[in-house]
Amino acid sequence: MADYPYQDPELTIRERVADLLSRMTVAEKVGQVNQHLYGWECYEKQSDGNVRLTEKFKEHVEWGGGLGALYGLFRADPWSKVGFDNGIAPEDSWRLVNQVQEYVMSRSRWQIPALIVEECPHGHQGLGGVSYPTNLGRGNTFNTDLVAESSRLMARELSAKGVHLALVSTLDLAKDPRWGRSEECFGEDPILAAKMSEAVVAGFQGKLINEERSFLDRTTKEIARTPEQIGVVLKHCIAQGEALGGHNSGTVTISGREFNDVYLPLLKSTRNAVGVMAAYNDVDGVPCHINGELFKKIMREQMGYQGLVMADGVALDRLGDVFATKIEGAGAALKAGVDLSLWDQTYLEIAAGLTAGTVSEADLDEACGHVLAIKFLLGLFEQPFVVDPKAGFADLINESQALNLKTAEESLTLVKNDGLLPLSPKMKKIAVVGPSADGLYELLGDYTAPQDPQLQDRTIYRQIKAAFPDSEVVYAEGCEVRNPDGQEEKIAAAVAVAATADVIVLVLGGSSARNFDMEFLSNGAVSSKGINMDSGENVDVASLTLGGRQLDLLAALSGLQKPIVSVLIQGRPYDIREVAAASQAVLIGWFPGQQGGAAVARTLTGDNNPSGRLGVSYPLNSQQLPVYYYQRAASKQDDYYDEAGAPLYEFGSGLSYTEFAYENLQVAADSDTMTVNVTLKNTGTCSGKESVLLFVRLLGGSVIQRHKLLKDFVKVQLEPGQVQQVTLTLTAEQLSYTDLDRTVKPAVGCKVMVGGLSQEIYFQK
Repeated sequence: MADYPYQDPELTIRERVADLLSRMTVAEKVGQVNQHLYGWECYEKQSDGNVRLTEKFKEHVEWGGGLGALYGLFRADPWSKVGFDNGIAPEDSWRLVNQVQEYVMSRSRWQIPALIVEECPHGHQGLGGVSYPTNLGRGNTFNTDLVAESSRLMARELSAKGVHLALVSTLDLAKDPRWGRSEECFGEDPILAAKMSEAVVAGFQGKLINEERSFLDRTTKEIARTPEQIGVVLKHCIAQGEALGGHNSGTVTISGREFNDVYLPLLKSTRNAVGVMAAYNDVDGVPCHINGELFKKIMREQMGYQGLVMADGVALDRLGDVFATKIEGAGAALKAGVDLSLWDQTYLEIAAGLTAGTVSEADLDEACGHVLAIKFLLGLFEQPFVVDPKAGFADLINESQALNLKTAEESLTLVKNDGLLPLSPKMKKIAVVGPSADGLYELLGDYTAPQDPQLQDRTIYRQIKAAFPDSEVVYAEGCEVRNPDGQEEKIAAAVAVAATADVIVLVLGGSSARNFDMEFLSNGAVSSKGINMDSGENVDVASLTLGGRQLDLLAALSGLQKPIVSVLIQGRPYDIREVAAASQAVLIGWFPGQQGGAAVARTLTGDNNPSGRLGVSYPLNSQQLPVYYYQRAASKQDDYYDEAGAPLYEFGSGLSYTEFAYENLQVAADSDTMTVNVTLKNTGTCSGKESVLLFVRLLGGSVIQRHKLLKDFVKVQLEPGQVQQVTLTLTAEQLSYTDLDRTVKPAVGCKVMVGGLSQEIYFQK
């Protein structure tokens, strides 16, 4: 029997939140909107294996009369200084969550549980976490089902550990490859990112939230959440990839029309997410963390967004760029709709702001109410503790790694093949050379936990060696990723190793691998240059030239006159013109994860037929930026005096070991929808997957329209000779634009483009 109405599961979440809020003090409300602690500082692992909660943790719980959320309890990386010796084993995570939860609830007058929040950029950033390809690779799959399923398995893994919220980057667009966080984006296109975001939400949450009825007006019994449904917080909101010069957290100068046409469709993909994270950048001078028009007017009022808004790490303290005091910043952020802090000092000043009159208690109540509502939604008041996953956890990891391999395979993109691939199994000697050829961390991307030494056999070299048991497979590093000094001997050794090989597999690119000697900012971004880390947060570059002596290594190996397969392992496009010219085949992997080595090896053998398509327009170099494909079709000279204007490889490029033919494009429209039919045939000799991309160029209006825009896509698998009709349907909303008077209008008509076919259609008024 419930003692208070908020404890009654028969009441709606709205009723329960209102009752609980009415009982709470200001201090308790402030405690709920604060996520101030670094989770790894809240426990100490003892010599006997037991875990003790720290005084720092206990003091903060006492300060807030409980705890709103705790970030990074299991985070392990060079910034947190957590490794296998002092971190929590994945199978023991649930015990620590229960220990934390029991302490928090015992210190809360109303027994309010805490939200356990973890970073999940491409898998859980904790010990033993399954590390998938980075988003830039997952975007290349153009396979929303695969992204949804991998997200579901991530959710199951996190749920077994006791996690409630996963932070996942999905909302940034990779429009400037100089930006170090390009690897976290699904690509440059807003529809690609939007559909992938929706798949991530579906995978993590199922149907916890939907547009049919606000979850606030439902009971927890009606919602019937299962333990494996956890909340996802999509980040970053919004336009972080537009920062001038590719500078991380830089200023964004897009217009309202650009925002409406590019970012509103992407924002709508957040409508059912449990949370979004505000971005560091400003938009037209207004920091996202005080952009009430974005969070309250557009998202909540116009879109019906129901989740919470979380701050990015210490971002609220950066409001010092605008306000003289932290209490002013706290008041502005609460008013704009930022519900939950992250590590900053600013939201610790809310009570002082109330006293000073710079913070509204109504704004505090609204923010606190959103945090509490999510706790009710996730069933934490009914089931705050985690059940031991026991042997099922190992089975889950095995299932996850199987899907991880499939994801890695579909993320690889073949951009050149002069008939060399797949390699013959009769090759007598294969030389695997390059700075990323025998390194596991080079495959994983930024924000990755320390890896179990037993995973070292998953490097590209070792997987190729296993995949070609009848061949002699040899290895040489050749050079380091970025370090230019002392590389001559390594290059010479590589030439000697490759001199008698039948083929050279040259593994070049970049690295997001951190080490424990680096220095970091208070938000976890690297602040000191790692000699070989040239990608990741706060690692922006001016030049896209391959680092260190990689081009010298390429030139030396080219002199051997041997066939070269170049494999690019990277988190951003590099200038690879020399690589492409010297290679008979070029395969691109965007930090393909723990199974990336196996995926590359299986692609070289032909066991995997590559199906990745580029989610970014691949530039020649940094001098021609920007090259993203959906620029406006203005009457201008596209080429420069001294350089071509077109990218090296267009958005959507990608080769297969088979061939596909598109035929019989048919377009029909009525008052509400446009239907596109096209016939797809596998005209080659092996099974393959093809991503069917539907582009549209809008016609009419008083503004310059874009060259084209991706509107929908689907991935199809066909056997040799198989034919399939593919049907895609667009709504009137998808065929509209923002006109001269800033109103949204339907296009007069459009040019439809699919697989090299095109057709114009005009709509009747």
